[in-house]
Amino acid sequence: MNRTSRIAPLIPSKHTELDIGEIGNFPLLDHMCRFWREANDGDVPVRIEPFDVPAKLMPYVMLLDLEEEPRRLRVRLAGTAVCDKHGGELKGKTTDDFFLEDDARAVVDAALVAAETRQPTLARREYIGLDDRLWGYVRLILPLSSDGVKIDRFFKAVEPHTLHEIRG
Repeated sequence: MNRTSRIAPLIPSKHTELDIGEIGNFPLLDHMCRFWREANDGDVPVRIEPFDVPAKLMPYVMLLDLEEEPRRLRVRLAGTAVCDKHGGELKGKTTDDFFLEDDARAVVDAALVAAETRQPTLARREYIGLDDRLWGYVRLILPLSSDGVKIDRFFKAVEPHTLHEIRG
């Protein structure tokens, strides 16, 4: 069930795709993107192991599964910083549970682009949290495949130094 916000109509969320060439500005995301490219051998990897993720990035990571009907993302794993930001454990929850409707759709749409292109996506996001505060960050989505063919999983990470509250 999507939540509502008292200030969402007043402050629109923003989702700005960034050119993947800008990833060098975000060292931890750059590390993960390079690892993903090396691990995929021309195709999408099945998984990313925890020991492949820099320790500083682990709290800002999510592993997501794509559900078809309704189309949404379900959290398989979420780092401690992500859970703290959203007010509790996210494992098993969907994007509909912790984002407002438009924000949940933007996150799913970005994952679908990564699935369709079989390529990473980099974006700057601003959104209204369920705490009615405006947040911003830069994130990376890496497509993954449970069977080596269909893209149905995603590795999502936020560059830690970009996560901030936006004050009017």
